Formats: sequence, C-alpha cells, structure tokens
Amino acid sequence: MALDLDTVQRVVRSLDPALRAEGFGRLDGGSTDVYRIDLAGAGNLALVLKIYPDKPAWRPAKEALVAGWLTELTPPVPHWLRVDESREILPLRFALMTRLPGRSLRRHLRNPGIEDAYRQVGELLRRLHAMPMPGYGYIVGQGIETPRATNAAYMAGAFADVFRRFRDLGGDADLGRRLERLAGRNFDLLGEGSGPVLCHDDVHQGNVLALRGPDGRLRLSGLIDFGNARAADSLFDLAKALFCSAHEDPRSRQPLLDGYGPVDHPEPERALWLYTLFHRASMWCWLTGLGQDAAAENGPGGLLRDLRDMAR
Repeated sequence: MALDLDTVQRVVRSLDPALRAEGFGRLDGGSTDVYRIDLAGAGNLALVLKIYPDKPAWRPAKEALVAGWLTELTPPVPHWLRVDESREILPLRFALMTRLPGRSLRRHLRNPGIEDAYRQVGELLRRLHAMPMPGYGYIVGQGIETPRATNAAYMAGAFADVFRRFRDLGGDADLGRRLERLAGRNFDLLGEGSGPVLCHDDVHQGNVLALRGPDGRLRLSGLIDFGNARAADSLFDLAKALFCSAHEDPRSRQPLLDGYGPVDHPEPERALWLYTLFHRASMWCWLTGLGQDAAAENGPGGLLRDLRDMAR
C-alpha cells in the first residue's frame, strides 16, 4: 500500500506521542509490506512497520506471541511494541517493532565468511529447538491450534492435507499417489523424535540478519518473520531450513548441518528425506496457489522435477 510521511507520523505517535518520524523506506518483507521508520533525534535507532493483509486474521497476534517466547534467544528477535487492529490509522492491521541491526544473509552471499555464517544458522536452529512445546500443531494467535499428542498423529494429518491440496491444485494425479504411498511407508520414522519443540518453519537467507563485527567476522544479528511457526519435531524444522537455504545457495547445507550438531534420531537421513518430501509438496502447493507459472524452473516446475526424482 502507498504511504506518506504524515501517515507514518500518525502510526509512530500511536506508540508514543513524543516520537517523530523523519523518514521511511521499504524493506524486503516477503508476503507482507514492511517499512523502516527513522526517528528524529534517535541516532541509528529505527522502528519497523509491518502491514498485514486481511487474512489470516490471527497473524499479527501470532507473530507477537512467538516473538515474546524468544526474548532470550541469541541472536535476538524483534520486540513487538504495538499491534493495531483498529484500521483507524491504516486500512489494514499493522505492528510496530524494534529494528535489528544488520542486513539479510541473502545480501552477504558473495562476501567472505558466508560458510561460517551458515554454521551459525545451524547453531541458531539448535538453540531455537531447545524450547519445548506442550503438543504438536500449527500456531495461531492464541497458541497451538488443535494440539496433537504425538508427532505421528500430527504429521499423518499434515501429509494427508498436503496431498489433498496437491490434487485440488491440479498436480499430477499419478505422481501424487506414488508420493503419498511412499510417505506412508516411512511413517514409522515419525515416532522416533525427541518431542515437540518450537519450530520457525521458514529459516533461510531472507529471514536471518547478519553484520560484520569489529574482528571482520560475519556474525548473525537477528531472526525475523514468525508467520509460519509451529510446534513440531526438530527435524521437521531442520529439513525446511536445509531445503530452503540449499535451494538459494548449495554451499549452505553442510555448514548448517555442522552448526546444528548431532541429531537425536536413529535414522536422521531418512527422517530428513521424509520431511523434505513434505516441504517440497507444500511449497509446490503454495506457489501454485499464488498463480506462479507451473513450468517455472525456479518455482513449481523445479519442485515437480524434484518430487518426481524422490518418487523413483
């Protein structure tokens, strides 16, 4: 949506009437509109304005909830300062949060030290997964929606849902059946996890911030965007991070695994393979639902090729 400085000033004053915005600019925000707001007399301090679409209605509350659980995480997450759902200032709901230092890791891909940064991403995931959850399920504004007691029950439902969406969106029916049978033959792996933990479910180069320290080392400086968060098996989240990060930069896989460290599963490679199948099918559904070209090599077409390879 279009913004002007007067409107941004009203947004800022809804947080604190003493604050004054002196400028703003758009940031990379994925599926939402995100802006940096520079404050007068605040030096390098700035706010972030995130504007949410109408659906899902619970997303602003969800992100604030999950960020509140992670106040002790290193590197830090933004602090949600205000969630406004009144539509009195903007026609859509919005949140104001603290601005973290650094740029997305995506901006550093050609810089020295990127492999060390990927190891730090693995370490970050390990720390994130130290937060236990009371059950398995997708997180909404008030917590876990329909929590399940076991990973097997949760993932059986998740796989059934993703294959149903695959069919409904026009996916190859024969491929869908083969993938569904293949997944089912590996469901024994779902009972071997160490319990439900908080999963970001979207860790990749765009959602991790980094900056170069005084010693010249590229260091992670923040984790952002909690719209996908869920309570799940830690390998579910590790597989998603490997899948997304390696798609953007194949160099990321091994250092990310090295940083994550030992995996508590008797057959980690099989489990990661199974979860990757889920993530590829789910990503195909999401991109296809957005109307992306079915043949796009860097989109649905490439994912279908990878899914066919998995079904061989």
